Amino acid sequence: MIAGFDLGCSAPLLVRQEKVVSRATAANGGSAGWRLFYASDLHLTTRRESLVTHLVAAARATRPDVVLLGGDLLDRRSAAPVLTACVARLAALAPVAAVPGNHEVALGVAIAREAVLAGEGKWLPDAPLALLRTGHRPLSLLARTESGPQDALRVLVGHHPAAITAAARTGFDLVLAGHLHGGQCVRWQRETRLYPGTWLRRWNGLRFTLDATILLVSRGAADTLPIRFRCPREVLLCQVS
Repeated sequence: MIAGFDLGCSAPLLVRQEKVVSRATAANGGSAGWRLFYASDLHLTTRRESLVTHLVAAARATRPDVVLLGGDLLDRRSAAPVLTACVARLAALAPVAAVPGNHEVALGVAIAREAVLAGEGKWLPDAPLALLRTGHRPLSLLARTESGPQDALRVLVGHHPAAITAAARTGFDLVLAGHLHGGQCVRWQRETRLYPGTWLRRWNGLRFTLDATILLVSRGAADTLPIRFRCPREVLLCQVS
């Protein structure tokens, strides 16, 4: 096996840890952070149940406050029961909320939505999710860039990183996205950008800032064509305050 190559979607997932302190929190002396577990690009099929096992193991090990599924959840309509089982197992650990990606648009958004709801998850395009806890700023999780409560941490749970443009205009603190898979082949990294993919796609990287809005881009948990080079399949654990 050539060093750096990864074939298939059966190996454990990298948990990439990030920390985000919003401008308002920094100005007001800080608060406890929410632990957000974000997994995008599951590309589930009936043959990828091992991916679900690794995803659940990562969530159990990191003990998040909420699990967020960032689109491209299905590669086949027949995998809807796999998605339901995945959401149900994750929901036993923490609240789960999901958004669609371009694959859901192609397969039928309703299929993914029904699978998530059947697993006791939330479908964020239906309504935002608000979380409250003593010692924490209120957390507002949204699937659209409408303005939310101004005293809350506002997080856009997205799929395509380009959503940061609208999110920055409306003052979001954080955008979570995937979609680009890190380019799947990484020859080198400069700061947070991954090459050569960044030459083709502006947001091909790990972390960006636009105005006061932070964008975290996941390299994704799986791929339709599961071949990678120096680009680990991953989930994000973000502490945001």
